[in-house]
Amino acid sequence: MDGLADAVEWMFAIYFVVLMAGALIQMVPDWSYHRVGRWIHACCEPYLWVFRRHLRPLRVGRTSVDVSWLVAVVVFLVVEAGVDTTLTQLTTS
Repeated sequence: MDGLADAVEWMFAIYFVVLMAGALIQMVPDWSYHRVGRWIHACCEPYLWVFRRHLRPLRVGRTSVDVSWLVAVVVFLVVEAGVDTTLTQLTTS
């Protein structure tokens, strides 16, 4: 069971890095046209769509700020902590 906990922890860590790369790619529009940028966008978009569907961008003057990334990362970290705690308790029992 300890191997399962480690594998799940690694999957969360890898997806977190992909989410952060997606946030960076969104800030630099030229990167989204590259193959890696499209792949990262394809990995992040299904998860982020859940939040974008309910959260509208905040208007700041003439621009708008997409806060769905921030909310998605916070929810991701809370879920990851919960899963990690649960798996740790299961492996020590």
